[in-house]
Amino acid sequence: MLKEIILKLAKLSDEQLTNEVLHDVKKEVARKYNVTNLPTNIQLQKTYQQMVENWEIKPNDKLKFLLMKRKIRSLSGIVPIQVLTKPWPCPGKCIFCPNESIMPKSYISTEPGAQRALLNEFDPIKQTYNRLLSLQATGHNTDKIEMIVLWGSFDAYPMDYKIDFIKKLYDACNTFEDVKQQLQIDVTKPRESRFTIDLDKLDIRLSKSLEEAQKINENAKNRIIWLTIETRPDLVTEENIRFRRKLGVTRIEIGIQSTFDDVLKANKRWHTIEDVKKALHLIRKYGLKISAHMMPGLYKSNLGKDIESFKILYSDPYLKPDELKFYPTSVIPNTELYELYKKWEYKPITDEEIKTIVREVKTKIIPPYTRIKRLIRDIPSTEIVAGSNITNLRQLVMNELKQEIRTNQDLQNLMRKRLWGSDGLIETYIYMERSEECSEEVRRDKRVLCITDNQNSMTGNKAKNKVIVFYPVNPVKNSANPDLVCLCTRCREIRNLRSEEKKEVRRDDVLLVIRKYVSSVGDEYFISFETTDGYLIGFTRLLLPKDFADWEWLGENTAIIRELHVYGMQEKIWNKWKMAQHKWFGKKLMAVAEKIAQQNDYKKMSVISWVWVRWFYKKIGYELEGTYMTKKIN
Repeated sequence: MLKEIILKLAKLSDEQLTNEVLHDVKKEVARKYNVTNLPTNIQLQKTYQQMVENWEIKPNDKLKFLLMKRKIRSLSGIVPIQVLTKPWPCPGKCIFCPNESIMPKSYISTEPGAQRALLNEFDPIKQTYNRLLSLQATGHNTDKIEMIVLWGSFDAYPMDYKIDFIKKLYDACNTFEDVKQQLQIDVTKPRESRFTIDLDKLDIRLSKSLEEAQKINENAKNRIIWLTIETRPDLVTEENIRFRRKLGVTRIEIGIQSTFDDVLKANKRWHTIEDVKKALHLIRKYGLKISAHMMPGLYKSNLGKDIESFKILYSDPYLKPDELKFYPTSVIPNTELYELYKKWEYKPITDEEIKTIVREVKTKIIPPYTRIKRLIRDIPSTEIVAGSNITNLRQLVMNELKQEIRTNQDLQNLMRKRLWGSDGLIETYIYMERSEECSEEVRRDKRVLCITDNQNSMTGNKAKNKVIVFYPVNPVKNSANPDLVCLCTRCREIRNLRSEEKKEVRRDDVLLVIRKYVSSVGDEYFISFETTDGYLIGFTRLLLPKDFADWEWLGENTAIIRELHVYGMQEKIWNKWKMAQHKWFGKKLMAVAEKIAQQNDYKKMSVISWVWVRWFYKKIGYELEGTYMTKKIN
């Protein structure tokens, strides 16, 4: 029966492969075999994969995507895998933080990811095998992995444990394809994520060292391209940042929670906002991405302070994180906050207050260079005594905003100006090509950014010495987009574009945009390719430091690429946006970044990249130095 469904679907065109048609075909075949329960997409996905492997059908990207479960997990081109470390004491004593003895600090055993870790005894190999098996079974490509290590405070664990844990994550990705046939687990059954793996029954060859595991991963089928760890601001030092780079860490998740010291003190965070600023400054100096956790609704805070916290977060040059996790405070049993709540000394934040904060952040505060990763934590509602337990908060707020923006011209204009305009915190420039040289008069105009393309690497035109002129965007000339109600990079990914008229994105339809802002370390450039209505095809984060890290691969006159990301996987599978020039966008973004660095007298470019993307940088002239890819540019 399953094969018959796949064969019927395989005969359909891409346009016919919809969820409605899938459901109709399931019902039709089920009636034929007198089956009452329709097969699941996971069962069909497994059958599809087997039929492709046995040459019974040709691979069909659109069909594979249609059968994929939880498509959002890989729509950005990379699959996230979350693992937890073993329980260990945390130096923090936060009053809101769960503290189960069987879990790492701040995690609850009933959370899906935590439950999976507990079942697999917090073993990094077991947890990784578990997720890879489930992801592949549900149709996701796992060749590019964002490994997210959750452990309350990274720096609180013993050194040997940290090295061994990270090494085994690489080992797991390196060996999975060799052992997955031995696992004998049917993930097509319900609750497939809740199983454990017996390593004693598997023939696994582990590497001898962290360095060997990382080297093998460069050519593995499952490659870790981003590695994230969590820590506290007061534990960040120059020494442990260098150690993180040795492990391959590319991003730090860090709990800020509030920008007000009295709120931090009342909640026993045991750090100040000055500690946060020092930590973020150090992290940024070494080129790592920064993901900040913020918690509206804390004890001794209020609606006004919470909104002001987000304003400070994106106006203070020592802050300005690249990513944001928005975690409204919840009252959890067996916490000090719970005791305050029982005494009527703490009033939880309401759903309406959360929506108000989210609306203010999305429409008035969040800059176009930041990604909002989460709007609520995945804590089961049964664990929440008081506070919001809305699990689809992002969806509800976005739907309300979409309804409002379609009828509110003022809000449309605000969003348009913030996307395309310069506001004192961000200077925005758009690509305009000119054949003449930039005159001194033009160069003196601080609103204009001139870049000379001596080697013809940016434009692709025959004539060399082309002058690329970036003029400040006039937001009045750019049409409003009623579907774009948030400027964060997640909401602006090309996958969110909903146009039925245009089936192909061509180079000529795309804008090259530069947004410049200032951080405590130096000048930052968010360089992106975008559609005319603001959707992102790809971007890079360039840092021109004024405060240089005293490290041989960075150092004086070295510019830093902190991230390069071109959205490609979803176009390949979805087949809606035919991005034939996927690699072209990445090369051009790097070319623009190099030219900006050159014209600001930087001599070297250093890229914080990891194993999977090293081949790309090698092709455009970079070489490996330490844990960075570097190139002389002057």
